[in-house]
Amino acid sequence: MDLKNILKEEEESSTKDIRVHKKPMQLRDIENRSSSRKIGENVFETQETMKELINEEKKNSYKKPWNKLDLGLKINRLKHFIEKESVEKELSEELTSELSSVLLNGCRSNKLNKNSDINYNIEQGEIIGIKALHYTPKIGLRINEVKKTKHGNKSKSNIDRFIKTKK
Repeated sequence: MDLKNILKEEEESSTKDIRVHKKPMQLRDIENRSSSRKIGENVFETQETMKELINEEKKNSYKKPWNKLDLGLKINRLKHFIEKESVEKELSEELTSELSSVLLNGCRSNKLNKNSDINYNIEQGEIIGIKALHYTPKIGLRINEVKKTKHGNKSKSNIDRFIKTKK
């Protein structure tokens, strides 16, 4: 038996004690966020206070910039936008389903992640408009992709210049 092995076994046995959380991780995050705002107040962990924390989090969850929202929250806001658009523009069920598939696939494939892609009202927590979305009679609905511009030629290194002069 080597002394190193004995020490490693002792360290491994001490790290095997894993703490089991009594509360879900999301609830702990909510409590941490709200406790940082309420420094000095006594927080009693009753069912009422937990419900209040959850309700407060529900109200404030959509009041973030578009790029800071989670994927689930973005999808929820997109579904509300689809409902609003179908009523305002009197879209048929076919166009509404096409709109939802285009927008949800665009969101999942990270085409609608930037603040510049979507006009989002932070105070109300709703989408005002989507810049890349275009209605065309022949093609239907589509999201225009932003073309990435390639920069000019790279500056040549000394080795590249030397090789070209030899030829």
